[in-house]
Amino acid sequence: MAVTKNFSVCLFIFFICVGSSLTNQEKKNDDSEEFVPSNEWKEIQPGQKVPSGLHYRINLSTGKKEAKIIEEEDDNDEKTSRNFVIQEFSDEVKSPVDVNEMEEFLKEVNKKDPGKDMPKKFRTLDEIKKDLKDVQLHPKTDVEILKELFEIFDEEEKKKNPDDNVILNIIKDIKHIGHQIDNGNEFYKMDGFRKIIYKKLNSTNPVVKQETLILFATLAQNNPTVKIHILESGGITTLLRILNLEKNENIKKSALTALSCTLRTFPYAQNQFFTIGGLKIFTELFKSESVKLKLKIVTLLSDLIVERQKNTDHFENHELVDIESEFYQLGWCQYLSELLSDLMIIDLSDFDSIEKCLVAMKTVSKCKHSFNKKDLLNLQHQYQVLFTRNNIEGENYYKYLMELIVEILNETSKDEL
Repeated sequence: MAVTKNFSVCLFIFFICVGSSLTNQEKKNDDSEEFVPSNEWKEIQPGQKVPSGLHYRINLSTGKKEAKIIEEEDDNDEKTSRNFVIQEFSDEVKSPVDVNEMEEFLKEVNKKDPGKDMPKKFRTLDEIKKDLKDVQLHPKTDVEILKELFEIFDEEEKKKNPDDNVILNIIKDIKHIGHQIDNGNEFYKMDGFRKIIYKKLNSTNPVVKQETLILFATLAQNNPTVKIHILESGGITTLLRILNLEKNENIKKSALTALSCTLRTFPYAQNQFFTIGGLKIFTELFKSESVKLKLKIVTLLSDLIVERQKNTDHFENHELVDIESEFYQLGWCQYLSELLSDLMIIDLSDFDSIEKCLVAMKTVSKCKHSFNKKDLLNLQHQYQVLFTRNNIEGENYYKYLMELIVEILNETSKDEL
């Protein structure tokens, strides 16, 4: 009985001690839950409550979260620290990801078929080629482009009412690549002059007609093979007919340009031009056309004369028509004098036009006695006053003009003596 009583007392004392110890431990844990910040970085223990308004970071060396009181002078330094990553929290350190939420998320992901939106297999090379059959993986050659343009042109011409805009675009596209000699040769080999150029030179649409003449000139310029084809296919006669019958001045200018590109450095074509009466047609044009067209005619004829005078080797094996003699017989000496007078009346400061006229007058030696000496002296005087009074820039150019006038006057004076 006494033993049982003593055992009960001992057991009571034991529970009191254990309870006291647990109470102290709980108090200790309660104290540790409150984080006490300082001016130095201090590790945050798991479960501790952290007050707001502190600097927080994760120490990359230890992987632990740390915090300290914000100090202004430390703010910039901490942001540029190489050893730590600074994270600023609003009220407390963010809690770890909720495991239950993560499990639910993964369950939803697993429900989806990852291959649902993916192709079942990789496509074969043949399948890829089939899909890309209409895609141009390599740029077309100019010859391929020409062939396509010819096909489009033929299809359009077969229509009851061909669209002039389509035709214009084709002509412009050919012109874009036709300046290259090889492309020009391909164009004529594909019978382009008969199928397109000569056909569209008969168009009633003046824009189509003019663009065709521009293409004509582009193909002929500096291309001997094309020039021969033009000569053999009657191109010079076609151009002269347009110059003789056409009323539209812009079309006439374009025809003259095409003719010029064909005749230059081509003795056979020049001979044909004079033989079939080209200079006579020019003479009729000169009597009635505008000053600009007259200047183009004079410039072409002057250039042809100079070309024969300078490039004797190029023309030595050819029996040439005497341009100067025909020039003189058809009264061109007087026409040149009249042109200079007109230019002086219209605009004395149009130096470029006056220069072209003076060069032509100087070139035709048989006309030197026919020029109006009074006009030349008047021009010399006016230019001298103009250049001296206004101190115009480009002194060398105007000196050159004055020398041209003097040379023509000297030739005229020699003839009088």
